[in-house]
Amino acid sequence: MAIDLFANTGKQDPELHLQFRSLRDAPGYAPARGILRELQESFVDPDGNFVEQFQTFGFDARTFEFFLSTMLLAAGHEMDRSADRPDFLIEKDGVIAAIEAVTANPPSQKYIQPYTIFAEPKGLEEARQDFEHTLPIRLGSPLFTKLQKKYWELPHVKGRPLVLAIQDFHIGGALSSSNTPLMRYLYGIGQRWWHDAKGNLIVENYELTSHKVGDKEIPSGFFRLEGAENISGVLFCNTGTIPKFNRMGHQEKHKTKGVRMLRWGTCYDHNPNATTPCPFVYEVGDPTFNLETWGEGTVLMHNPYASHPLPDRWLGAALEQHLTDDRVASFALEGFLPFGSFTKIFVNATRGDLRRETENLTKMLFGLRSKSQAVMPHFAKI
Repeated sequence: MAIDLFANTGKQDPELHLQFRSLRDAPGYAPARGILRELQESFVDPDGNFVEQFQTFGFDARTFEFFLSTMLLAAGHEMDRSADRPDFLIEKDGVIAAIEAVTANPPSQKYIQPYTIFAEPKGLEEARQDFEHTLPIRLGSPLFTKLQKKYWELPHVKGRPLVLAIQDFHIGGALSSSNTPLMRYLYGIGQRWWHDAKGNLIVENYELTSHKVGDKEIPSGFFRLEGAENISGVLFCNTGTIPKFNRMGHQEKHKTKGVRMLRWGTCYDHNPNATTPCPFVYEVGDPTFNLETWGEGTVLMHNPYASHPLPDRWLGAALEQHLTDDRVASFALEGFLPFGSFTKIFVNATRGDLRRETENLTKMLFGLRSKSQAVMPHFAKI
């Protein structure tokens, strides 16, 4: 039986998640409502509590779970949701794998906590501490907890690849982080870089032993932990959110009259000697840009010690990473690879409004990139 994400569960507005109420009521989210109503027809809820949690304290986690279901189906997988755990059993090309969704959450989940998209401003040293220690611990802790569940011992998982899929909601602005801190923790490898006399980028790897914040310290190298050989890989995502559904709906058949969106952020620079990302800004649905895909914003990090490795290019992630000869090698399955982005919604805006906002964003993003690398191939013309 299909679920109804917008069903009246009997709860009053103060009991509902603020972002669910925006999704339900705001004119700018009409494309998301349209595509969610379409996609929910094929979604199976084995627990019977998905809708209630989606509308209340579990909004972020359940949105991510719904996104994973959509992404995996779009990648051509057949899906089995008959078991209560892990979240998905998927099959394609004769391969069956299990997927468990994980979220890094705020320290307290006692009350509904709406996610904020912007992080508090931080100095260089605090940002470095977050990158090297805080984020690996915040992401590593829920992964370690899932490791203790031993899903690989379940009859329907035994002998098959098992993937943990994770998204970070532990603090405002966490979704703007890339997969790099998590990659460092999973493989236990850090990187130093510099340019040689000819301007070629040189990257040197070094071993990481631990990550520490205050009194808490965890060993680096999740894939080397006891039992982790049963985890075939970790899928990182920072776009499994309602803005993703809103953009995907608006760029195709759920495009809504009077609604326009600008998406801006940073993306991978394919220049092999680049050390900073490319900025981008474009209007969602602009035919001069490639359409966004469901896999965009996902990175699959393969476990080099896995008992049951995943086939390459099978899951549907936009980027895959392997540890080869003590180096992390990345293989892009898509050309446009955003590190993070924001979506601004306009309702009944003029063309001039969008042009001015695009100009402001362009100036801001231009200032974030050094003059020697001020190449902007992904800027919209409004």
